[in-house]
Amino acid sequence: MLLFTNSKAYIDGSWKTGLEILVDQDKIVDIKPQGSYKEAQAKIVDVKGTFLTPGFVDIHIHGSNGADVMDAKEESLQNISNYIAGNGTTSWLATTMTVSINEIRDSLHAVGKYMDSDHGGAQILGVHLEGPFLSPLAKGAHAEEHIILPTIDNYKAITDGIPDIVRLITIAPEQEGALELVPYLKERRVTASLGHTKCTYQQCCMGIEAGMNHVCHFYNAMTPLNHREPGAVGAIFDNDSTTIELIADLVHIHPAALRLAVKAKGPHKTVLITDAMSAAGLADGEYELGGLPVTVKNGEARQDDGTLAGSTLSQDVALRNMIKIGIASEDVIPMLTETPAREIGADHYKGKLAVGHDADINILDEEFFVQSTYTQGKLVKK
Repeated sequence: MLLFTNSKAYIDGSWKTGLEILVDQDKIVDIKPQGSYKEAQAKIVDVKGTFLTPGFVDIHIHGSNGADVMDAKEESLQNISNYIAGNGTTSWLATTMTVSINEIRDSLHAVGKYMDSDHGGAQILGVHLEGPFLSPLAKGAHAEEHIILPTIDNYKAITDGIPDIVRLITIAPEQEGALELVPYLKERRVTASLGHTKCTYQQCCMGIEAGMNHVCHFYNAMTPLNHREPGAVGAIFDNDSTTIELIADLVHIHPAALRLAVKAKGPHKTVLITDAMSAAGLADGEYELGGLPVTVKNGEARQDDGTLAGSTLSQDVALRNMIKIGIASEDVIPMLTETPAREIGADHYKGKLAVGHDADINILDEEFFVQSTYTQGKLVKK
């Protein structure tokens, strides 16, 4: 057993002192006032007055440390899991790119096999299919030749015979078949994410009404807000049911736009993602994302035409960036933990310091740098 003591713990939406958290194996089993466990046979983890948070949950990440989900290799998934755990991310969705159906299936098979055993590091909770059901007019860094219509038959072609591991899928709502696919996904507990779209305000509203209540990297690769045609951005701002993803690297989105989004949506309708690619954690240079060449310069990942191609962000940096631009820390923490867990149906065991939840725990210093991370009660070795 482990006993976390002497901390400012993020519990129920605020920083709380004078509490101790007892962990037995992989679960949080009790939270009581300081000094309640004098007889407990537990190893003491003295947090020394600094911050204790749930482990971060990244539901949109393609790779890091030289590895990519599309490698379809166990060692690549392990590499990513180990690297991101060192930055406080304890759970993630392995996010695919728009490539051939066979290549996507290969990646899904690899992820499914990886999830069947305990490898340590950050835990993969499932797959985020970012493509191939996108708009060719808002493809971003995705390969246009592999974009296909979001039909039920095409979804089955990708997932039939694969373990039930798809948790999130990004779709352009204006594409033929999208509004029929979304209810089919909902029946299977797959979250439909609206993104990579050139939809009008009305088309976006139709997608939301059909059940597309999650938004892939808000602002990016979608129709912007205009006072006569509010576009996707306007429809999403106008609809309280939508939860948005933000890439808080201060490159994809201006700080003022980040503040506006959080002010409009609040921390329980905002998810901080990395959208990280294989160059995350590595030096500037030449890389690939979904088979397309990417140049990283000054930490920015771009294609030859200047299109942003994912990021080199980590969630601990996203936390500090949001605090730096004026968002209160107690509002940023749920964007990294509770809210993403809820969006993929994992909030009953991930994303909180609560009894019965997995013991995914971060110790952060006074400047919110990660000092130690525990995944399911095990200390991550950096």
